[in-house]
Order: sequence, then C-alpha cells, then structure tokens
Amino acid sequence: MNITLTTMRYFIEAARYENFSKAAIQLYTAQPNLSKKIAELERTIGVRLFQRTGKQVRLTAAGQYLYQEWSAALDQVDRSMRRARAMEQEQQDTLTLGILEGLTVGQDASEQLESLRERYPRVQLRLERCGIHRLWQRFEDRSLDMIVTSELGGTAPAVQSSIVRRVVSACRGVIAINVRNPMAEHSTVTLSMLRDESFIAISQEASPQGYRTIREACRRVGFEPRITRDASSIETLLLYVEAGIGISILSENSRLVSNPNVRLIPLEDLRFENAVYWHTDSMSMAVKAAVESFLEQEQFSAL
Repeated sequence: MNITLTTMRYFIEAARYENFSKAAIQLYTAQPNLSKKIAELERTIGVRLFQRTGKQVRLTAAGQYLYQEWSAALDQVDRSMRRARAMEQEQQDTLTLGILEGLTVGQDASEQLESLRERYPRVQLRLERCGIHRLWQRFEDRSLDMIVTSELGGTAPAVQSSIVRRVVSACRGVIAINVRNPMAEHSTVTLSMLRDESFIAISQEASPQGYRTIREACRRVGFEPRITRDASSIETLLLYVEAGIGISILSENSRLVSNPNVRLIPLEDLRFENAVYWHTDSMSMAVKAAVESFLEQEQFSAL
C-alpha cells in the first residue's frame, strides 16, 4: 500500500475523533471503507495505531505520535498549496509592461492604461524601463508580458506568428542638437537642412531597424547621412550630442531630462510610430485585459 495524502487525512480524522463512524461522516465515506484503510495503513507501517475495545478505539502511543507529526505535515502541505494557488492567481493578475528607455508612453497609451485600471481593478500593473537590447531580450524570455517601443527602438528580432504588434501612437521626429550649433536657433527644421551635419545614431547591433530608419529617411530627401558615432543606448547618444560631436534624430515622445546644453527641434517631414507588442501563445488574464484595452474594437497587425 502506498501512503497517500488521502490515507494520511483518513488517519488524522479517525485519530481526531477516536471514532470511525464520526470520522467517516466528516470524510464523506463509508465507515467500513475507513476501517479498511486504517487496517491497511497499520499493516504497511507495521505497528498498531489504535487500541480497539468493542466499538471504541483509542490511539496507541505510536498512533498519538503519528497523529501529531502528520497533522503538522498536512498543515504545511495545505499552506503550500494555498500559497501556490495564490502565486498562480497573482501571476494571472499581474501585467509587466516594459517601456523603451527615454520614451514616454504618450497620451493615447496613457488613456488606454487608465481604462485598463478602471475596467479591471484586480490587474496589478508593473512598469519597467529597459534599454533596447534588454527590452527585446526580456520580451523574448517572457519576463515582460508586453512592451512599448518606437521605430527607433527596433522591431521584433525575428518574425514569429505568436508576436503581435499594435500601433498605439504616432509622433513627429525631432533633432537633438547642441545649443552651440548654429542650427539650434531654428524653431523647426527639415531633413534636407541636415545634409552637412554629423550624425549620432543608435548602433546597428542595438537596433537594426532604428539605424535603417534614419538612413532611409535621409536618402528619401537626397543625401546619405554622415554617421560619425553610434551608440548602444539613447542615454549614450545624448552624451555625444551634449559634447557637441553631432546631432541625433529622435521621436517627439522621447523622455529627456532637462539639459541646458541640448535642444530638441521638431522635424517638419518625419514621423515615427510607437507600438505595443505581446505574445499570443502565453496570454494571462492580465495580458488579455490589456490587449482588450489597447485594441478597443480596432484591427491590429500580426508580424
């Protein structure tokens, strides 16, 4: 006979009442079945657990010891199972949203997140900022449920049918420029005005899509950008701009710390899309709720 949790519970109830009939009622089983299970348990262990006198039973010393030990063990099992269920529920109710460093989510996405909190108050929202490489890495290993990024932050590293992309906002492009650069006096600029400038770009390794987007935008107006430095993060990119080494193209939604040495000037002829990504093959309740808030009856595009 294998000693199972059910067998242990049968013994504990019989020991608690020292009456097989009462214990059987609590266990929703027949008294003969309970008596049979106890007898099999005693044979398996090799000791008597109850002293039987007529219709009455009393725990033996061995039975009393086993009752105390197994009661404590089953209490721990019950606590562990409750905690495991709670952890599963917590995971179902938690949405971990990764946001590209230096990017604001924008008013549209903010309103959708607010709608999510109002309609699904049980969903716990966790927000994390990540650099480009880290953002996609954590999205791929599923430690981020959803991510918000811009065209400059790249697109999914590999085409997967389980990855969905949804555009949540569009914004103007801007140039980040050192205030000592003569062009910093302009209130707006066009791409063609930048043909003689030195560019600082996000590296191809960090964001192939972002690097390609800048080059293609410049080529459309007739010039090849002179990229003199590349950077693995937006923060590093801005350090180069602050040092006067070159200019950089960013999105209007870039979240920058106020810097007296760097000015952002809107580009009249360049716009970027910000998009949210998620996996369709591992959607918790929280992710489904977020997707519903982001979609709002509109169509989305699968990669």
